[in-house]
Amino acid sequence: MIALIFKLGAVFAAQGVVAWFLYRSRAFSHQAWAASDLVVFGLPLLLGFALAAGILFFSIRRERVVAALALSAVGALAASFAGTVVAFNLYGT
Repeated sequence: MIALIFKLGAVFAAQGVVAWFLYRSRAFSHQAWAASDLVVFGLPLLLGFALAAGILFFSIRRERVVAALALSAVGALAASFAGTVVAFNLYGT
């Protein structure tokens, strides 16, 4: 169980860093791919959710799939929000 917590913590920390990096790229590079809200805000959220759901799905009993998906969604939203808020404060909106 402790290893599972560390794995999820690493996934959500990496997701926050990716969200920060993508917003930083949007603020400084002005590339065409960085202009898309779907890429900058949706991609880290989707990747974090998918990785966390995959880790939880293969490490818990099958009766708790709904709880695993809910935990993955909440963690992904929190990590994406935290990374984006840090980026907003550093680079402006």
